[in-house]
Amino acid sequence: MAIAASAVIIHFRSLAVSHLAFLFIGCVWGASFILMERATHAFGPVGVGLGRLASGAAVLAVVWWHERHKHRVSLADGLRIAGIALVGTAMPYVIQPYCLAQGFGHSYFGMMVAFTPLATILVSVPMLGVWPTIRQVVGVLGGFVCMLFLLEDGSQRGMPPRLLLLAVTVPLSYALGNTYLKWKLSHVHSVPLTTLLLATAAAWLVPVVLLPSVPVRLGLAGPTEPHDWPVALGALLLLGVVGTGVAILLFIDLVKQRGPLFAGMVTYVVPVLAMMWGAIDGETITGRQAVAIAGVLAMIALVQFTKAAATTLESEQAEPHFCPSENPADTPLGSVALEKDFRE
Repeated sequence: MAIAASAVIIHFRSLAVSHLAFLFIGCVWGASFILMERATHAFGPVGVGLGRLASGAAVLAVVWWHERHKHRVSLADGLRIAGIALVGTAMPYVIQPYCLAQGFGHSYFGMMVAFTPLATILVSVPMLGVWPTIRQVVGVLGGFVCMLFLLEDGSQRGMPPRLLLLAVTVPLSYALGNTYLKWKLSHVHSVPLTTLLLATAAAWLVPVVLLPSVPVRLGLAGPTEPHDWPVALGALLLLGVVGTGVAILLFIDLVKQRGPLFAGMVTYVVPVLAMMWGAIDGETITGRQAVAIAGVLAMIALVQFTKAAATTLESEQAEPHFCPSENPADTPLGSVALEKDFRE
């Protein structure tokens, strides 16, 4: 009797810890957009991206160092990681702060990442040969309509087409990165994989920082009058150490403990919290934005639970492999065929 009571207590304690970790990850990633905007007060887009990637990689490298005898990465896999790190990690980590620095509101661009799961379904067709179900097709088409609503709202705000196009490349980059990891690197353990993704993405940005004329030519120069240094530096450290390093570790553990479907629900929390932070910061949240984000979350729900009933206990013990972002889009695809690619 005492053993049974103890087991029940341990179970509920584990559930409580999992839900606290879920809330922490959602809150941290939901606040990442306002933190990026604050960091751009003193740092350029490349500096923000490099700071996040390097500090996040440092946190994960400590964990990998303690487990280095268990997990090794071949040279061939290292080269593949370095290649996809440029497109799937370094580019969106620079494009996001660039968009935020334009002064049109951090909450708007925070909503854009909600399209990543739907974009992942699209790119999975040519890369993985996984064709979407009818329900997934409906979800993608519905998400496309929602994106048109959001783009129209941005146009009404006076955003130039070039900026809107850049914003759209962020979920596409994450989708390409996520899908490539499933395709070519699903056998690599998540800790060294994520550590190398962040580290090599940071390495891609180092030459740009060392050659000040390059960011200027690319339109990625920092603010002409840097200000709010303490706030900007604090925001950058939070983004890197907590938002990119600690939160990713917690997410990996959450997938291991509760499965990819539970962990993937954070997809719903991030854009909503980004919108809430925008409202708190005095940004205008339009009705068109609210309708668009509600619609895309409904489409993600439609896609995510397509095969939820068929998910086995084995699949819930999956090892996470994902392109680090504010939206862990590998998990809510709603496809058992894709979820199987998490396994080691």
